[in-house]
Amino acid sequence: MEVSVQPKLMFHGVDFINIKFDTNQQYDNEAGIDLNIDPKVFYPENETNFFKIFMEVSIHCENFFDLNLVGIGNFEFDKEFENLELKKTFINTNAPAIMFPYIRSFITTLTTNLGNVTGAIVIPTQFFQGDLPELLIDENE
Repeated sequence: MEVSVQPKLMFHGVDFINIKFDTNQQYDNEAGIDLNIDPKVFYPENETNFFKIFMEVSIHCENFFDLNLVGIGNFEFDKEFENLELKKTFINTNAPAIMFPYIRSFITTLTTNLGNVTGAIVIPTQFFQGDLPELLIDENE
């Protein structure tokens, strides 16, 4: 029987690069909140073991507030993958699931610290399925 060692996925944290909050009036804690989460994957050139997940989150409550943020999860594999299906699963399912609690916690902490403007907003747990679209960026810009 042959035993192989699976490559490890290492998480190097989340960088919040854009946060925007606008409010019109104090949230009544009753109006419905619209949540949109849009994750994308980015593969830096010449770094085959690294990838980033860009997660854009929008929370909108009509007549009350808008919260938009972008978090970037930084990931690395400890070695090259031989099994491309397993690599794809790590990138499309595991990586977003690993970084999402940091996004969720940040939103809760931010809204809690706004005092009576919104109160603590705790977004529900999310499950990520399917392939993430690839984000193409010119790294020189």
